[in-house]
Amino acid sequence: MRRWLVSLFALLPFSAQADDALIGLGYLNGLVGVNLEWATTQNSFFVMPAYYVDSSGLDTDEFRWAAGWRHKMERGMMDESGFYTGLMAGDFGGERHYERLGAGFEIGHQWVKPYSRWTVSGVIGAVESLECAEYKAAFRCDSEEEQEQYDLDVEPVVILGISYSFRR
Repeated sequence: MRRWLVSLFALLPFSAQADDALIGLGYLNGLVGVNLEWATTQNSFFVMPAYYVDSSGLDTDEFRWAAGWRHKMERGMMDESGFYTGLMAGDFGGERHYERLGAGFEIGHQWVKPYSRWTVSGVIGAVESLECAEYKAAFRCDSEEEQEQYDLDVEPVVILGISYSFRR
């Protein structure tokens, strides 16, 4: 499922006649990765394969990802500084060692220079529900009472992000 979704986002920009190809680094609530973005005149599409970072450093055992679409708010061009809105999806929730997919609405600002671009954004969304057996050790989910205690419901999530990219 993950590979299919990333492939879909990777192919979308080619049908939109990409004007700018950007590559850089991104950070989203503990996820650090390479930010790959394709910008058209009024939209941009991005994919960020990432790893989780905490106080012990980069956790390269667990692959994470984020992908999205952005559109300029002032009807300006994506190669100009200004505010944008968009949609984002990815592996946002959960601790290490389990995946918890989520999606949300993004609002942000970009500062565009001739050869670079900074973005700062916030996302309000939700992460999926998980049953106990999907993220806990098997012995913790033996009884029905334990399963109900450790099941996770759909939860709201706030994601803050920043990225720096080089423009083509």
